[in-house]
Amino acid sequence: MAKPLIFAGLLIVAVGGALIFNSRSDSSAAKPSIAENLENSKKQEKIDVNVPAVKSKEDRPVASKTGPWPKFVAENRTYSFGRMDIDGKDTHSFKIRNDGEADLELKAGETTCKCTQFAFEAEDSETQKTAIVKPGESIRLIISWKGGGIANRSFSHGGDVYSNDPKEPMLKFGVEGSVEAPFEVLPNIWNFGHIYDGDAGNLNGTIASRLYDELVIESVVSPSGLVKATWKPLTVEEKARDQFICGSKVMLELSSELKVGVFEEEVSVKIAQRKEPIKVQVSARKHGTIRLQQMAGANFDSENLMLQMGSFPASEGREAKVLLIVDEKGMTEPFKITETTADPSFLKGSLEPLGEPTGTVHRYILTISAPPGRPHAQRVLTKPGFVKLGTNLPSGEPIHFQILMYSN
Repeated sequence: MAKPLIFAGLLIVAVGGALIFNSRSDSSAAKPSIAENLENSKKQEKIDVNVPAVKSKEDRPVASKTGPWPKFVAENRTYSFGRMDIDGKDTHSFKIRNDGEADLELKAGETTCKCTQFAFEAEDSETQKTAIVKPGESIRLIISWKGGGIANRSFSHGGDVYSNDPKEPMLKFGVEGSVEAPFEVLPNIWNFGHIYDGDAGNLNGTIASRLYDELVIESVVSPSGLVKATWKPLTVEEKARDQFICGSKVMLELSSELKVGVFEEEVSVKIAQRKEPIKVQVSARKHGTIRLQQMAGANFDSENLMLQMGSFPASEGREAKVLLIVDEKGMTEPFKITETTADPSFLKGSLEPLGEPTGTVHRYILTISAPPGRPHAQRVLTKPGFVKLGTNLPSGEPIHFQILMYSN
């Protein structure tokens, strides 16, 4: 009895397994496997590859394999324009001839920069990037260029022209020359340098051109009235030295009435060939009976009269020392500070003699102090502080310089 039951059970399991297998097979037929999806994707990619490719950007002319052929002839391929103004624009045309037996197909290629453009002249006076030249005929390649915003004495730009001439599939055309500023100021800043008390400053400057045939100075105006100027044309030798076509030498004199300290202003040079005047920076450093120099451990710029006290806690304060040299000629009492004006207002100055005097020249250690416990203060290069110390010198000359500091 047991054997029939076992056989029946095995039969049921076999039939059930067959049903499950058939069910899975039907599901696989309805939904492709991952492997089948990858295979179908590859097949699709192969089909996409057969779609005609987009033509290349240049799509250059193609030479015939058997002939007849055109003959690309261009006698001049580089144009030297000499000199031009910055931001100036110009054009030039190159003649291209077909001395062959078939049509010459041409295409303007890429240029070396956006400042240069190529095109072929068409019958309707417009321009185009491609052209066909019949045997025995010619066409003009128009090149246009812009000088740029700065001087460039080695300007050289151009590009390629492609053809279906098997011997000349590509020719290069270009322009070269010098891009110049209309007028040049030498030196670019008119700096008188160091001037000592009682002396006037003298300086020679130049305004010239490599572009124009004439330069006429009408006036030189100093806002302060302290700078006087005369001028005269450059000599042949002076022009040749810097390859100028024209120009003038400007002789400047800075008044002896200039106050002690750093002097800066812009003078306006009006020339007939220019609507707006040329602005030239003028500077000088006037020395009086007082001189300030850096000492070890301090950061003092004697050229620009600026003391850097650095960064420090406001609760602790800080001191900085400067060497002070004073000519006390004609004084009947000891040299001293009579008053203090400062920004920040809490800055103080004090003097301590240094060594023995040399004749009437005395040396002092000038100490600038920011006392502890004062308010936070920040004085930077764009908005510096200052110290101005009145003295009992007969001339009334003060001690005056700028301050950079950060107390927190």
